[in-house]
Amino acid sequence: MESNVQPLNDQPISATFFGEGHWLSDFVTPSEPDILMLFNRLSAGAGSAEDKIVACWDWVANQVQYKPFIKAQISIEGKSFYQEDFWQTPSLCSKTHVGNCANKAFLLTSLIRNLLGPNQVHCVLGNLYNGHAAGHAWVEAVINGKPFILESTRNDVPMIQADTAERYEPVHYFNDQEGLVVPGRTVLTPFQACYSSWLKDYLDWSYINGGS
Repeated sequence: MESNVQPLNDQPISATFFGEGHWLSDFVTPSEPDILMLFNRLSAGAGSAEDKIVACWDWVANQVQYKPFIKAQISIEGKSFYQEDFWQTPSLCSKTHVGNCANKAFLLTSLIRNLLGPNQVHCVLGNLYNGHAAGHAWVEAVINGKPFILESTRNDVPMIQADTAERYEPVHYFNDQEGLVVPGRTVLTPFQACYSSWLKDYLDWSYINGGS
């Protein structure tokens, strides 16, 4: 986590159905029953804390299909609502097995929060740079005293050293307990897909290990 972060008041989000409002922190749900059961199942055969984190990352990366936007429609007693960019709860994302970068990051943060404290793991909303830049979401966790990025839209690189990942620009850090912001930054729009298959163009092992 960057050293100059400041506390952020919980933010109202209207990205579900019928304009229903939620707080940003509502999208990290470690104690929700489905999340607890999934975490217990994924971590049961793992030994160390790091192994458990990787097991959670592996499930989200491989079992939740990545899509740039989640479009959804609901009908209740003849009244319908269509949402162009639907933010799923972590539980719903684990059931639908499909999610955008934010949905997948919400889910992974929620799972890992059952292992790490609120000052050790955050969902991050920020920007990713590769020729052009756009908004993105990922997970940052402190593992064995060092900060790592967990990129849930990829299934081949479990952990990236945060201090070498210069193309990741964090803006908001949050979980179920706290929110933080880096002053003077904003999440770029469109908050869309620019971080899937072409990540391999520059986030290869040499870059992850400190290369350029």
